[in-house]
Amino acid sequence: MKRIILLTLLFIISCGEEINIEATIDARAQKIAEYNISMLKTPTPQPIPTAQPTATPQPTATKTAFQEERVKDIAKTYANEVYEVSKERDRFIVEEFIPEIVPQLAPIPTPQPTATPQPTATPQPIDSITPSGDIAFDIYRKNKNKVVMIEVGNSTGTGWAIEDGWIITNEHVVGTNKYVVVLIPDPNKSSGVSSIQGEVFGIDRKRDLAAVKVDHGIDPFKKKSVDVDDIGKEVFTIGYSAGNAGVPSSHSGIITYVKIAATTLNFEKGSSYYNGDKLGTNVSIIVFDAAADPGDSGGPIIDNEGNAIGIVYGFLESTSGKRTTGQQMGTNYASIDEVWDDLKNGENTTFR
Repeated sequence: MKRIILLTLLFIISCGEEINIEATIDARAQKIAEYNISMLKTPTPQPIPTAQPTATPQPTATKTAFQEERVKDIAKTYANEVYEVSKERDRFIVEEFIPEIVPQLAPIPTPQPTATPQPTATPQPIDSITPSGDIAFDIYRKNKNKVVMIEVGNSTGTGWAIEDGWIITNEHVVGTNKYVVVLIPDPNKSSGVSSIQGEVFGIDRKRDLAAVKVDHGIDPFKKKSVDVDDIGKEVFTIGYSAGNAGVPSSHSGIITYVKIAATTLNFEKGSSYYNGDKLGTNVSIIVFDAAADPGDSGGPIIDNEGNAIGIVYGFLESTSGKRTTGQQMGTNYASIDEVWDDLKNGENTTFR
């Protein structure tokens, strides 16, 4: 009987509809009571068969009076127990079972293939460019972005990155100007430049040097001096004689000799800039046969290892004032190094 009550109430509770539990319990208790009452009623007397000889009649057992209210109480007790069990089951399902099991039942998203990262072109350091076997070509490729065009009014010249934040050029390129325009090649393009104002600090007319302060962001040249033992070695020049900003020209030749002179020569007049002024220490000059034209002034003279060994300033003249065919001149780095720190401090080192 307990099982009947439990199963019945579980079925009603699990139907998911809102019910009146008290009314349900009372109704089920009434039915149980009626059923038990019907079972306890005295059965209808049956015709007694012809008496057989015989046993002595036994006294009929006395029936206990049916306690209807007691049956109802028992039914209600069991119904309440079923209700409490059902409530606990519902609480477990809502608060514990569902939160635990639902994530496990949720569909697992199908992994989507990720796009394979495409390798980006790594900018190659200038010094890591694969040699082509052509020294002149390789020197140009590795160093052309270290060389800048300098504009002063309608005139142009060349300069190069001697160290971070500084460009060196010729004194005759900047003249008496305090500021110049520096056109810096774009390292990510085969042509194209950034235009930045540079400030002229120190000058040296004897060595034909000028220090220009500018935030250029260029990897500077390595520097090296040469002497007479380097005569015959190959050299290269890079400059803006063609006037094409961002695309300098290139020439190659050899060192024809290295000499000491009282001063650099004015390549237009074949004489000193100074008309007899006391010039101080002599200047180390490189003479070479790589081409150099107006506009190349201030450009680097480069050896076959990529070192800047000097700065172009003009062409060699004969004693008669005529240009010597194929001979150009530059200030040796040894003479640049003598005064460079003072030039950065804004000094005029002409008479040292």
